[in-house]
Amino acid sequence: MIVVRVSLVAILLSVVACVTVQPVQDPAQFIPRSKPDVVYVTYVNRTKMFVAQPRVSGDSLFGTIQGQSRPVAVSLGQIQRIEAVQHDRKRTTWMIAVLTVATASGMWALLHSGAGDSCDYSLPEDTYSTGPPCT
Repeated sequence: MIVVRVSLVAILLSVVACVTVQPVQDPAQFIPRSKPDVVYVTYVNRTKMFVAQPRVSGDSLFGTIQGQSRPVAVSLGQIQRIEAVQHDRKRTTWMIAVLTVATASGMWALLHSGAGDSCDYSLPEDTYSTGPPCT
């Protein structure tokens, strides 16, 4: 049962650790290549909008307003920033390091859990003078 719980925690950590919302450097290349479900658009006047099913054609961003079926078309010149869920190499590296340390610690604890008492109690009591021979 504990193996199942540890596995579920590892999967949850990997999903959370590996992706974050980050600014898109080149929307014209990123959107067709990654095909994100939603991008987060910040206009030059600092208003924000979620654009579902985004696509770039020429110098414009097309899609629908998330949660609605209203189409939207915006010139890339009117957009200050576009963000999308992307792989985060730094977080992924940290997650791998943490899981490695946790696994190594768990294995060490498992291997050393029975090493507390190494005395041989099988010998008769009169064969030793100060207690059972321990190594």
